[in-house]
Amino acid sequence: MRGRIGAEQTVAMAGAGRRKLFGLLLVFGLFLEPLAAQEQPASTPHSQFAGAVATSEPNATAAASAVLAAGGNAVDAAVAAGFALAVCYPAAGNLGGGGFLLYRDPAGNAFFLDFREVAPLAAHPDFYREEDGALDGKASKLGWKAVAVPGSVPGMLHALEEWGRLDRDRILTAAIALAENGFALTERDFKKLNGAAGRALREDRLARELFFGEEGEVRPVGSRIVQPRLKRTLIEIQNRGTEAFRTGEIIEALLQASQAGGGALQADDFLNYRPQRREPHRIPWEDCLVLAAPPPSSGGIFLNQVLLSLERFPLRVWGFGDPRTVQVIGEASARAFADRNRWLGDPLGFDFDAGALVAGDYLQQRRRQISPWAFTRPQQLGGAQYLPEAEDTTHVSVVDGYGGAVSMTTTLNGNYGAKVMAPGGFLMNNEMDDFAAAPGVANQFGLIQGRYNAIRAGRRPLSSMSPVIVVRNRQVDAVVGSPGGSTILTTVMQVLLNRYVFRFGPEKSVRAPRFHRQDRPPWIQAENGRLSTRTEAALRSLGQRIRRRQPIGDVNAVFRVKSDGSRVEAWRAVADSRHAGGGEVVVKQAGSPAPESSPVPAVKN
Repeated sequence: MRGRIGAEQTVAMAGAGRRKLFGLLLVFGLFLEPLAAQEQPASTPHSQFAGAVATSEPNATAAASAVLAAGGNAVDAAVAAGFALAVCYPAAGNLGGGGFLLYRDPAGNAFFLDFREVAPLAAHPDFYREEDGALDGKASKLGWKAVAVPGSVPGMLHALEEWGRLDRDRILTAAIALAENGFALTERDFKKLNGAAGRALREDRLARELFFGEEGEVRPVGSRIVQPRLKRTLIEIQNRGTEAFRTGEIIEALLQASQAGGGALQADDFLNYRPQRREPHRIPWEDCLVLAAPPPSSGGIFLNQVLLSLERFPLRVWGFGDPRTVQVIGEASARAFADRNRWLGDPLGFDFDAGALVAGDYLQQRRRQISPWAFTRPQQLGGAQYLPEAEDTTHVSVVDGYGGAVSMTTTLNGNYGAKVMAPGGFLMNNEMDDFAAAPGVANQFGLIQGRYNAIRAGRRPLSSMSPVIVVRNRQVDAVVGSPGGSTILTTVMQVLLNRYVFRFGPEKSVRAPRFHRQDRPPWIQAENGRLSTRTEAALRSLGQRIRRRQPIGDVNAVFRVKSDGSRVEAWRAVADSRHAGGGEVVVKQAGSPAPESSPVPAVKN
């Protein structure tokens, strides 16, 4: 690719400690001009600003920050963070999963890359039916039969080749070093490994060797997790690129493990896999353009329905905590979930135009059904048993000094995926559970879905992953995303409302308490502090049921913020405080000292 910078031209890797990093950098006049991004030379970042990044792990943030400081762009940084997360955040970061990447380039062009997992060629609608016709619900969640064809490696490398500036050697440097030198097991990992996920992981020999001691106990917090198998895999990817995940030792060993474990993967699944370029979903809202994810994500349709439905209500006048505000947000969300679950799936299988769900007449009809004084009863929207949510995904938000931005969400689906590890040292997804194994039966996130999301060979399952980029005055204004299964949708929506309707600052927009409502189950799940006693009483008087849940989401976001004077602006990166270990940093151009408030220390744990 022309303009690509080789590893020998880059600066030494900078890292970050386990403590959270925060940075703020002023960017002057030229960066404010709407056409400045197009007028700048392709190889020169604006002013001295190199970028801002927020991820769920300081090691991943450090990898992305070093790439930005070396002259890389937002795609380079996001991919470097993605590979680093595959090493240091094993519950969700991955090589054996999939994801979505939304990119807006400096000229204002927007691209959406779908590298979602796909059903194996051997899959079919009755894939999880037993001989007696009963549904084997466990098989879509645990073990090799739960594994869909992974897309993370071909997807991230495709993005790098199409839009990146640095070469593969440079991008994978940090991940390889992390696998070789190890990362410190966090308290978050320790708690998860001591739960249900850990009990299942102990059944897998390779996972047991990595995370547990000789007596089966979880390794202590702070233990260094060294991954020689994963290091060899990453080096093979560094050397061979996407071909390393199509043919060769990595895939041959993986297929043998799948066959031995009762899985359905075969060689043609990997040979045939291709990331898909799609048109981003565009939502004109407030004074912004929201770039969002199209199907097989439900994010764009959901956000379009909810945000535009809420425009008729004076939310800013009512206020963040008013019961009417919570009521209408919940009602709009419930309707959008009902449409999501009934109509959406892989567009390859549609005989239905998803655009009809956001067309004027239908949207007006949905708006008129929403009242601040009336709760839609369960029998009108349906009900189902609530199944606990896994923190199953991870998100990276990046802006660069060239005027570009990336919002990327990747996943294994459940925590640690299918709880099986490939011989190459990486965990495999359990994405098959995101299909409707039996239309009308709830999956692990409590979602009951329809025929458009039924299992079919080569299809992508419906997803809640919702990477978002907000454009204002023809410039990137915010990059937002979160993990959380079905709560991703309401989490991202509330961050946007907080920022652009309630006009909260960056930190408060992300860290304010949240709530969640979907069509089934028909109750509000609320974090502590979200509903006042008065608000809760008012909602209950309408017939709402309320349950406590902690936490909801784990947002990573970057915001453009005003500073002193109309010609001066700044960027702020925010990693959610709900989960320990999140990292955030603003990076200056290579050769310039980092601000005192945003140190970038040497690599260490």
